[in-house]
Amino acid sequence: MPVYKEPTVYSFVRVGIKGKKFIKDESGNNAGIALIETESGHQTNIIEHKCDFIYYVLEGDGYFEINNVKDNFSKGNLVIIPHGSKFTYKGKAKFLLVTSPPFYPEQEETL
Repeated sequence: MPVYKEPTVYSFVRVGIKGKKFIKDESGNNAGIALIETESGHQTNIIEHKCDFIYYVLEGDGYFEINNVKDNFSKGNLVIIPHGSKFTYKGKAKFLLVTSPPFYPEQEETL
């Protein structure tokens, strides 16, 4: 199916974020796509070992801290986090997240 409607229910709620997956894991696509919402930011630092994360900021502002370097974000910004990077983010925001390859929780290390 080439057109995906926004899911009506959240696929996950954890560590200060909630998300809706647009493409289910069994679809065979080479990327994962999710809508991420947060009131205050990610509550942990993580290292994603397999996926590159690409966040497009739909709403809000705050900062990402990637490999101990802070950089502010706001609506319309694109943030690219290569796999193997340590990162977190703070602020109230709504993101479109693309992961390549698709994200699986066991690939992630919580610090």
